[in-house]
This record gives sequence, structure tokens and C-alpha cells, in this order.
Amino acid sequence: MNLEQLKKPVQKFQNSSGVDSLLLCDKFAVWILILFGLVLLFGGLNNTVYFNQALYHFLFAALIWWLASRKPYNIIFEAVRFHYPVILIAIIHYDVGYFIPMIYGDNTTFDSVVRQWELALFSTHPHLHLHEMITQSFWVEVIHFFYLTYYPILIGSLTWIWLKRTDDFPRFAFVYIGMFFSFVIFFILFPVIGPLDYRVGLFEDKSVLANVVDLLFLIGAPDGAAFPSSHVGLSVGVLMLLRPMSRTVTVVLSICILGIGFSMIYASIHYAIDAFAGLIAGFLLFHTWNFVYRKIE
Repeated sequence: MNLEQLKKPVQKFQNSSGVDSLLLCDKFAVWILILFGLVLLFGGLNNTVYFNQALYHFLFAALIWWLASRKPYNIIFEAVRFHYPVILIAIIHYDVGYFIPMIYGDNTTFDSVVRQWELALFSTHPHLHLHEMITQSFWVEVIHFFYLTYYPILIGSLTWIWLKRTDDFPRFAFVYIGMFFSFVIFFILFPVIGPLDYRVGLFEDKSVLANVVDLLFLIGAPDGAAFPSSHVGLSVGVLMLLRPMSRTVTVVLSICILGIGFSMIYASIHYAIDAFAGLIAGFLLFHTWNFVYRKIE
């Protein structure tokens, strides 16, 4: 596929009026960024950290507006244009750690409630036992590898749409953003940290990829995003979006989702009920946001 072939589908999203070329997904993303940015700005008055986070929101909202409005495109701007939803996810994921103290104050979680639900559903806490059943270094690596496949799924799905199904980008991006927005709202209203404290030292010196996962937690968003699992839920949404396009992709994504769900329990990153709830939430949120998009459009 050459540059001219890549340009053709994108040009359908452009017109001479600039603002009118904003897609529904673009407007949705911009409004989320502005709304969250205003809450951070006024909710964290006299707090430089909150101000900086709000500023990132406003700058990124402006970037989306500019990317959607400008023309002609080149290959670099096209790549950013079609991948901005994953950058949006990274930004608003951090908001969880800022919003929870505004609502509940520090150190408030509902982990005890979720653990009770898990006991009622499974009669035990599976994360306490799975790591004792599988101890070989090879399988520890494989299981942590599956956990890390979440990130290529987020990026790769957008790349697939860019290169293979540009026409479906507006719907794909809208559902993609809407699903994660829903998870973030739930994380803020119902903060759960998960069994990360139990993970400390479990895989020390046993796995290279386990250290990579720990590094991601070290540099990642603040605690408070465990139930339901957005890793499982958003991956299910991507599967539902891509399922009509490729049987091979459907099979690979299905295996990865099962691996992600198992890995987060085995590695004591999530409770088992987080993964179970993520499957249900992913299915329901996909159909909800897909319906909303089709209704509006």
C-alpha cells in the first residue's frame, strides 16, 4: 500500500470548512478532555500538579481539533490522527488518581466489598493459589507475556483500522473511546486497587517479563482501577469491533483475552472477579456505545 492509497480514504473525512471535518469521535474526545480538564483545574485549585494535568487535557484537545481540521495530510499526521484514541486513554487513565481524592479523600477503596463478592462467586480467592500451582520459569514468562499483549491490542487495532478499514474509523474510535470513558467513570466512583500488595516479591528474580510488568506499574497511573478489569473489557470491545473483518484476528484476540484474564489473576494484579466482570462489562459496553453511535449517526 503506497502513500497515495493511504491518503484517499482519509480525504473523505476532510472538507474545506475545518471545524465541520471533526468526526463524532473527535468531538466526543475533545469534550471529554475539556470536561475532565475543567474539573481538574477547579477541583485542584492552588495545586500545581492538578493544573499541569488539566493543561495536558486542553493541549491534547487542541491537537485533536487541529489534526481533524488541517489538510493536506501527510503520512506522519495520518498516523497520529488514527492513533490518538490510545493516547487519550493514557491521559484519562491518570485522571483516576486525581479524581478519587476529590470525592473520597485519600486511601479510600472498596477492595473489601469486591473480595466479599469474589468469595461468594468462587468460594475462594484464586490469586492466592494459582501462582503456587505454576512455578516453572517458562510458564511464568508466558503468562506475563499474555498480560502485556493488552498494549499491542490497543495500538494494533487502531493500526489495522487505519490500513485496512479506514471507512470504519469513526465508529471504531467512538466505541473505543466510549468504552474506556465508561471504565474510568466507574473506577472513579468505585475505586478498587486489587491485590497488588500481595504480588510484591512473588516473581522476584523468576521472570524478565514480570519485571517489565512491575516497571509499568511503577511508572503508570496511580492506584484505583481494578474492578471491572478494563484490560479484559476493552480487549473484548476490540474483538467485537474487529470480529466481522478477519477470522484470524478473531481467533488471535480470543486467545489473548483468555490469556490476559488468566495472567492478571495468576500474577496477583487483579482479583478473579475483576476479570469476570470485565468480560461482561466489555460485551455490554460495546453494544451500548455501538448503539449510541448508530443512533446519533
